[in-house]
Amino acid sequence: MKKQNIIARAFSASLPVLMGYTAMGMAAGILLAGKIERPDIVLWAFLSSMSSISGALQFALVDWIDNCTPLLDVALLTLFLNMRYAMYGLPLLEKFKTAGFWKKSYLIWSLTDETFALEAASDIPDKQENIRYCLFVAFFDHLYWVIGVTFGALAGKFLPFSSRGIDFAMTALFLVVLTDQCREKRNRIPALTGGICALAGRILFSVDNMLIPAMVMMTAAFICLRKILSRHFLTEEN
Repeated sequence: MKKQNIIARAFSASLPVLMGYTAMGMAAGILLAGKIERPDIVLWAFLSSMSSISGALQFALVDWIDNCTPLLDVALLTLFLNMRYAMYGLPLLEKFKTAGFWKKSYLIWSLTDETFALEAASDIPDKQENIRYCLFVAFFDHLYWVIGVTFGALAGKFLPFSSRGIDFAMTALFLVVLTDQCREKRNRIPALTGGICALAGRILFSVDNMLIPAMVMMTAAFICLRKILSRHFLTEEN
């Protein structure tokens, strides 16, 4: 397959991501410019979106900067929020096996929920062409996020409107995804487990300090329930 065809195919596959990433990115950029008053905030929005494609972290970054969150807390929160990407990488080991060091590094770093879905669904038989396709998918998705956040910061800095409520955009997205996932019976136990751990974290700790303990409890709970959940999923599939 010609390189132009690979690029066109990757771009076509990434179009649904374009709609989501630019919208969410703009919300994150507007929030960043609205709450952090710096003359160079647009530059920082660009740099932060270039170095991180995690939507949840981009929204959390605003509060971390605003509240001067300790670096250790930032590191732990980042670890727990992005731990799922380690699981995403397992099915892609064979796909990326023959990629060179730099290609493999970018493919690993740029992995997101949407990018993983597109890369995992790729059925190009030639391994090298498949790697090129995945690289362009990752590049396009990354580009959409950078454009969304940067233009959002520009809008938030120069257009006079309130950013109040925009920080709920990511929460609303997760609630929509959770609601959709809970329609399947097999997903309700993990969702309930996460909800109980979050509630316990809120009861035992203050609002500002509950997130890390809640995530630790969730991780421990899922490890302890691993065998039970595996049998439950297998039963539901059968």
